[in-house]
Amino acid sequence: MSIRTLSSTSTVDDFDVEGDQDSSPDLPAPSGYESLLAQARSRQRLSLRELLAKPLLKQALGPDLLRRLKRGDSTLALVVAAPSPAWVSPLSEVLRDVAFQGLQIISPSERLNRPQEQLYRAEEAGKALARGVTIAGVAADPGRELSQVLLAAADATVIVPVPGAALVEQAIRAFSRRGRPVTLSARDLAGLDWPDYCAAFRPGSTRQAIAARLVRAAGARIGVTFAEDAPPLETLTGYGEARTWAEEIVREVEHRRAGHASTAALESCLLYGPPGTGKTSIAKALSGKLQLQFVMTSVTDWFGASDGHLGAVVKEQKKFFATLRATRPCVAFIDELDALPSRQSLSGSQHGDFWGPVITGMLLGIDTLRQTCPDVVLIAATNHVDRIDPALRRPGRFDRLIEIAPPGVEGLTGILRAHLKGDLADADLAHVAQLLLGRVGADVVQVVNSARRRARLAGRALTLDDLLAEASPPDPRSPTEMRACAIHEAGHAVAAVALGRTLQGVSLQVAGASGGMTRMVHPGFIPTRAVIEDTVVIGLAGRAADVVLGAGASAGAMSDLAVATRELSALHASYGLGDRLLHRGSVDDASALVRVDGRLAYNIETDLQRLMHRAIMLVTQHQPAVLAVAEALIAHRVLSGAKVQALMETHTPSATGIDGISASAAETGCADPLDGSLGEITLPG
Repeated sequence: MSIRTLSSTSTVDDFDVEGDQDSSPDLPAPSGYESLLAQARSRQRLSLRELLAKPLLKQALGPDLLRRLKRGDSTLALVVAAPSPAWVSPLSEVLRDVAFQGLQIISPSERLNRPQEQLYRAEEAGKALARGVTIAGVAADPGRELSQVLLAAADATVIVPVPGAALVEQAIRAFSRRGRPVTLSARDLAGLDWPDYCAAFRPGSTRQAIAARLVRAAGARIGVTFAEDAPPLETLTGYGEARTWAEEIVREVEHRRAGHASTAALESCLLYGPPGTGKTSIAKALSGKLQLQFVMTSVTDWFGASDGHLGAVVKEQKKFFATLRATRPCVAFIDELDALPSRQSLSGSQHGDFWGPVITGMLLGIDTLRQTCPDVVLIAATNHVDRIDPALRRPGRFDRLIEIAPPGVEGLTGILRAHLKGDLADADLAHVAQLLLGRVGADVVQVVNSARRRARLAGRALTLDDLLAEASPPDPRSPTEMRACAIHEAGHAVAAVALGRTLQGVSLQVAGASGGMTRMVHPGFIPTRAVIEDTVVIGLAGRAADVVLGAGASAGAMSDLAVATRELSALHASYGLGDRLLHRGSVDDASALVRVDGRLAYNIETDLQRLMHRAIMLVTQHQPAVLAVAEALIAHRVLSGAKVQALMETHTPSATGIDGISASAAETGCADPLDGSLGEITLPG
């Protein structure tokens, strides 16, 4: 079976415009005899079906299929994918007009989920095919609304797009001879459906009046916008693979616009990462770069626009996919995808009956969209990729899964430059970026806005000191608490460098309940036991520094202990790197086992005691360097990895310590935070 697609930007010239009076002024509506004469003439003019539906269908069919339809080829079976349900009727009428007598149209059904309806529709298609007549099924969503018998038997699937601006301009010229020709853009027609065109094309209207109605209707479309507030794609920094993917999509779309047709769907993408990392921003930036409509939705929107009952939610979901078909080509963005629960999490739940149809509707909707609308760029975003149903994550639905992690110093500097918009052009922002290390793009925007407000209230221009003041506000801790935190973070940082890890930076910045942070480059994708134990030692080195150089162990290392316990439980129960090969579950499952398995808890405690001793010896060996880094932290609040390395080179390790401290394996670009409450380390499995 072949699939034919037609871009909505293609030029369709299927009718002639005669007697064009471009220079004639607008005339008042005729009255009396003139009114009757005008009505008679209007009946002779081309109908909207002839002006829009017929040219689109004929161009989508192509000369070969059109020829077979006109001669009544009894072996031909077609599936026609309409832009929306409202287009099914006019396209069906046009099919009857262009085809030889005997064509049978198969109408869509929204009840194919019922066995009786499936049987009836299958028999309908089977009987028509057996009689040897030309058959055509017309539906907005053929995969859901047409019989599988017809879909399997179809010789071709014809995908009809929405009208492009050039075709609508031609239709207006042919429909009305009053007024000058109008010029429209894709923006003016964004999201319009067949009823919108019917409402705009009124007999007796001027060309300008028809165009104005279309523009007003497009502006009233909810959820369909142009991303005018999006930053230019080329200015985005700190996005890594996500920006590379977006640039590839731009090249692919430009290739197709240059005339290199392709029936393959544009690659889809699921973006994931912490809140505020810019997942929505890059989707909007891509839309702006391509000059395509941006259609955004979320599961929350489906509930908010309905009464919350299952049928109403599913209706809103279908409405979203119908909008994409009517708006194509466009960029589709599904935000907070994790609001749709995974079916694995619903196993045995009383809520499974409600969510099942919604999840299935999403799967089928994406499948149909990608089959019938290859020019739609589908993007979704989530903060919790592990909560996404595996059937949604697979290629074919979302081809790429790309993490957007908190940016490093270079990325933060670029974000600062972008939002400063030319201000402080000559200033060195590296120290500001170091102060913001560990924060996300949304935090940077807030810092820049607050700095501008500070300068505005002071009645002066923005300065670097304004940025520094907002990036590093007054610290509420006492000098004793500051020194304790500095020693703790210095222990992490020195241990990381000593064990061969690449240190990105260390900070004393207060962030929530966290009193500081140490960021390092993650080790290799396939960690050995030695690499995992090195990671645990680095995590315990903060507590070791508290014991060796500070006031003793405290509750500030709670999250460090949680990370260490999690890594060691995975080592024993998931990775098969302990005294047993048995895989007892995922990393999360292994952590839960510690609470109920006494033997596992004993093995982990034994490892923790041994590795804690190693961390204490390591800190003791590098005691001068730890103290030097701590003092520098108190003075500057943040230190780069290079600065810590330089301080360590000026302080020779003592002979005290243990031998055989192993270096970590090959490195990748994933950052790991370590501090009193900095979250957890994730090692690739």
